[in-house]
Amino acid sequence: VSTQSTGSSGINAEYGKQWYQRRVRDTGPNMILFLVLCLGTVSANVGTDKESLRLSIGQSGLDFASDVSAHMLSELEKFAAGGLNLPDIRGDVDITGLRLSGLHLEKPVLSVIPNTGLNVKTPGVELQVRGNWRYNGWIAVTGSLTLTSKLDLSVTAGAYADRVNKRFATVPKGCSVSYRSFSIDLNNAFYSWIVSFFEDTVKGEIKKAVCNEISGVLKTTLNGVIASIPHEIDIPNVMSVKFGPDANPAFSKNQIDLPAQVSAGGQSFPFQPTGISGAMLPGYMACILLSDYTLNTASFAALQAGKIVERLPNQWVTTSNPLMNTSYYQTILPGLYSAHPDTAITYKVTNTRYPTIQFLHQNIMLHLPVNVVLEVAGSKAITASVTLGVSGVVKVNGGDITASVTNITHVSKLLDTKVGPISDLESLMDTIIENTVEPMVNNVLNKGFTLPIKDWVLLKKTSVTAQQDYLEVCGDVELTDKSLAEIKKIIAQLVG
Repeated sequence: VSTQSTGSSGINAEYGKQWYQRRVRDTGPNMILFLVLCLGTVSANVGTDKESLRLSIGQSGLDFASDVSAHMLSELEKFAAGGLNLPDIRGDVDITGLRLSGLHLEKPVLSVIPNTGLNVKTPGVELQVRGNWRYNGWIAVTGSLTLTSKLDLSVTAGAYADRVNKRFATVPKGCSVSYRSFSIDLNNAFYSWIVSFFEDTVKGEIKKAVCNEISGVLKTTLNGVIASIPHEIDIPNVMSVKFGPDANPAFSKNQIDLPAQVSAGGQSFPFQPTGISGAMLPGYMACILLSDYTLNTASFAALQAGKIVERLPNQWVTTSNPLMNTSYYQTILPGLYSAHPDTAITYKVTNTRYPTIQFLHQNIMLHLPVNVVLEVAGSKAITASVTLGVSGVVKVNGGDITASVTNITHVSKLLDTKVGPISDLESLMDTIIENTVEPMVNNVLNKGFTLPIKDWVLLKKTSVTAQQDYLEVCGDVELTDKSLAEIKKIIAQLVG
């Protein structure tokens, strides 16, 4: 990244990102707001085997997931109270027509089994089931039953990168059921006494049925829920963006990493990603590690030359600004004032190439080449090319994102002048940038920007750190009422 400059202007705004965000209404406002401001949740990654986006979940994130699971289980208890149907158990004794008449589930405990998957322990599951039974011996005997049990359930789920469907998919890795108490009432003292001799057999069949059902949920139902989540975003007139895994999830002690790529149909790019080599910061629920490649592909696709056009005066820099009249330049540019005394000025700024972003240690660099045109009486008076270098930091608060630019540097070249020579072009550009761009950007960014995830989760205790070639956004989350309502829908789908 070139840092060469002869002029600078410090402003409190993330100049380049927000400047062009307002102007590309027809070719990619969603691209800018959703990709750039939302830290590259979507990107365009074509034909590469290098990771460009990673989601890491730490132990505190698993603890939070445990709390969410407890809420989901409480919803499941409500479904059970309505008589949830259970699968039949077949064997020497058939148990059919099973319906839950009572269910109590304790808060689960989630932990990572390194190199294997996520383990979920649900202790003290209390259930009451009513149904019918049939003994398939030398003589058939039938009746009704009530089964009451308290058990401990442990399930281990793995995950892998499904290359065919371009999804992360779940797979069962282990299931165990241990009984604290168990009783079957066949509503007949003699039959109940007889069946007590087959209690271990019945327990084994129930364990098998429970684990088979969980296996089915992990293989099909849960993957169906994952598949129903949108994995493609269509950006009108630009491209179609698809999410997909880069590699199998990595299960390490107290952490899960989901490496991802995103593909954009029909797009190719003149640069390649460097990959992500870092790890999540400890003490947070989760981190998103975003390579600068993701943002640059979005910029390349949506913001080619001429896509960013800003005209002044506007709502941020009005006609009352001194720079909007040639009188301001009476001493600096006497040729301009002599040719057009006390005349209104307009400025036009147009990008000459797509902007690029680079994440460095504790810093973000944005490079934006533009042409700046000073117009008087409808004619071009001065045309200059300016390469802007913007450095700054990003902040996240709740569901809102803001930015602080610490410095703007620029290198300028005079392309044309109709008002005589310009002795100090850099000083002139300094003046123009400081007095036109700065107030415009400050007014935009003071309002802040809302992340699309705000309806679902609120970010707390956030940390945003620029590392070498990637941005690390870590934080804790809190579910909104909308998320809790969606959990009810998922439970209904899982048990439906």
